[in-house]
Amino acid sequence: MQGVFLHVLADTLGSVGVIISTILIENFGWNISDPICSLFIATMIFLSVLPLLKATASVLVLRLTADVEKNIAISLQKILTIEGILSSSNQHFWQHSSHVICGTLHVQVVPHCSEHKVVAQVTSVFKEIGVNNLTLQVEKESYFQHMSGLGINFKDVVDAGNKKSRTLQYYTNDLEVVKAI
Repeated sequence: MQGVFLHVLADTLGSVGVIISTILIENFGWNISDPICSLFIATMIFLSVLPLLKATASVLVLRLTADVEKNIAISLQKILTIEGILSSSNQHFWQHSSHVICGTLHVQVVPHCSEHKVVAQVTSVFKEIGVNNLTLQVEKESYFQHMSGLGINFKDVVDAGNKKSRTLQYYTNDLEVVKAI
């Protein structure tokens, strides 16, 4: 809508500029008024379009604003306090359009927690900050035991997901609490 408004404004300014320059030329013989009015109108249009171009470019490159990035970082810390969540990894968030924020996230959980409950709670946390579309993958330790044939283990993934110096508690097969930094 902002683009439409700027287009109508440019047309209106052009018409007003033509009327003013015509009056100045007819009444005072100021032939220079036409190019001066044209330059003034062009400058006003250019300056008013810059914010629209900046916002459009941000959406096209899938960039988030600084305040949204801050809210996402806070929410990522908040989900670590949800019962059963051990860590998060593979966080990817982007601006799909001017009002739609999308994201994908993996969360590692304890073996005995409910995936549906985790999905509902994590989705709720991110909806509070305006993330409209969130794809969430819940990973239990059994998933990593299955993947161990490929040389991947639970501790390696949890450690990789927490390289930002977050302290994390996770459970080993013996249900022993281990802290990783």
